Amino acid sequence: MSKRKKSINVIAYLSVTNATDKNVDWKEEKQLSYISEYAKAHNLRIIKIMHKNIMGCSVVNTHFNKMVREIQNEKADGILVCNMAAISQNIEDAYQKIGKVIQAGGQIITVDEGKLNLQLKRREKV
Repeated sequence: MSKRKKSINVIAYLSVTNATDKNVDWKEEKQLSYISEYAKAHNLRIIKIMHKNIMGCSVVNTHFNKMVREIQNEKADGILVCNMAAISQNIEDAYQKIGKVIQAGGQIITVDEGKLNLQLKRREKV
């Protein structure tokens, strides 16, 4: 008898680039299909979907903070996105967001890069 891994409950975040009012729904639908296929193959259960639509960076940050609160409140185990560029402006921002999710007790997973974490060793108290 094989053991079944417990599925990881994630919030999927859809964030498409170069979208207009006319094609944003179509692009997000394609992205959701791409993310859902990855989730199914990697034992991830999408429990909530959030959309950036055609909004800017401030909306992404607001949404991100809501997702982190969901993790802190143990309503989700992590966040699933296509890639970190979808939710971050630069490398520093990406690392800060990864750190926030880890600090909240969750994980951040991207379809393109896989599970992201910070390979830091905790210092022992002397």
